[in-house]
Amino acid sequence: MRGCLRIGAIGGEAFMPYVTAILAELSAQHPDITVEIRSINFVEQTYVLHRREVDAAFLRPPLPPGLRSLHLATGPRVACLPADDPLVAQAPLTLAQLSDRVVVDVPIPELREWWDYWTVNPRPDGRPVRYGPAAGDMEALLSAVARGQAIAFLPAEARHDYTRRGVAYVDVTDLPLSTSSLAWLTDQDHPPVAALLQAARAVLQRN
Repeated sequence: MRGCLRIGAIGGEAFMPYVTAILAELSAQHPDITVEIRSINFVEQTYVLHRREVDAAFLRPPLPPGLRSLHLATGPRVACLPADDPLVAQAPLTLAQLSDRVVVDVPIPELREWWDYWTVNPRPDGRPVRYGPAAGDMEALLSAVARGQAIAFLPAEARHDYTRRGVAYVDVTDLPLSTSSLAWLTDQDHPPVAALLQAARAVLQRN
């Protein structure tokens, strides 16, 4: 099979072991398919597939409507705090200990459901999250945290992928797990996408 496959990846997803394994499998099965990886930010994930700017994307659910998805992995999440926050020394933490901390927000209403999941809003005791400055991408989010404006919750891999001055990552014992998915449009009939899904399923079956 020949062709070009444009793949979006949010955050550090392009470097996750399951993604590199899937792309290696795709290359082995179809060496004439050219793969282009595009890094996408929080806002772009709501439209890059629907506008067909990419053919498929590695995203973190919950996903926007109108997409099909293949579950790839499940893993822990962590809290991202200013490095000088007194709670850093008390880790591991609970969500109750973080209840008075302002949380980074996202800039568009279309992301509300997704971000409420990531911020655990409302909290288990029913209390709503207090949102602070909005960030459309990881660097803006980390900058807000480092400056002490707010905290955030991220996949545990952020410890290695996003080391920044002024930022600390701590475990939270009752923080729900996160999942990773390969997403594509329900009406997608681009043959290289079918090849990508075949490669993904082959990797998942082996693992």
